[in-house]
Amino acid sequence: MTSLPTHWHNSFVTKIEPFSFPRPPEIDLSLIVVSYNTRERLMACLRSVFAFTQDLEFEIFVVDNNSPDNSADAVAEHFPQVHLIRNLDNRGYSCAANQALRQSRGRYCILLNSDALLEENSFHKIVAHLDACPEFYILTPKILDAEGKLCAMRLWRDSPMDALRKILGFYDASSEGPRMGTIENKETEVAGGPCLAFRRSLFETIGLMDESFFLYNEEDDLSRRAHEKGLKVCFFAETAVTHFLSQSCSQPGIRAKVMREAYKSDLNFYRKYYSFSWNLLLRLAYRLAFFLGAARSAFRRISGIPSTGSDDSAQLKMRLFFLKIP
Repeated sequence: MTSLPTHWHNSFVTKIEPFSFPRPPEIDLSLIVVSYNTRERLMACLRSVFAFTQDLEFEIFVVDNNSPDNSADAVAEHFPQVHLIRNLDNRGYSCAANQALRQSRGRYCILLNSDALLEENSFHKIVAHLDACPEFYILTPKILDAEGKLCAMRLWRDSPMDALRKILGFYDASSEGPRMGTIENKETEVAGGPCLAFRRSLFETIGLMDESFFLYNEEDDLSRRAHEKGLKVCFFAETAVTHFLSQSCSQPGIRAKVMREAYKSDLNFYRKYYSFSWNLLLRLAYRLAFFLGAARSAFRRISGIPSTGSDDSAQLKMRLFFLKIP
């Protein structure tokens, strides 16, 4: 990990203290689902959890970030046994997850996306593996797409050069599958994806999720903070969760906000883990990408080429170009 100048790190990065739970664990597992405007997917997700999860004492939290599609009402009606937290505004993923974590009673916690499905008793397998391997504090299982194919997962830390390539559109995502290596249980640098399991003691050691990440980078941040304390992360190949990719973040009505918050989250991450010089370069690269993207979008519009959606908006890209972020 690239080191940070002390004055840079201390001036801008929020210090996160270890979290003290108000009482010892009382059950095996606390499942947390952060929800925003994916009612039908959320209903299917919860049905799959109750259908497949056996031989565990567990609780479920749904934290709804003020979904306009009445997701919270649907949960209250169809799943009254779920602990429902209704937010009056969209607080972002990390903040919402922390609301449930503070109330959780499980020895383990799993963060599950609302657009994910269980296909078997995955949580029992995950808990059994963590019980048998106490050296691991964070776990990610295999992820399958809607067609049942294995999804590539990044199990290593992004380098500053990786980040630069992604910003400028030169990153080859197809390389991630081969780079995963053999699909087997193994220690990794990073755990990510729509299903993440944690030991309760992780949060007692490194603190809760960093709420400066409204959307994205949360799992990478947790993995890096765990490694700083000598705590191990693993990929678990003995079970899989199905994920309907980007069901929440791709919605047209919120796509602009997603892009804005993802940009801010990236800059927070670069500032936290990369050097001053890399951070400055990546910010400049983002500005260049927004400017060139706006020019391309404007050209497409003038030429009568149909828009491809919010990502193809010259106006949005110029707003991002001028967005002021400390």
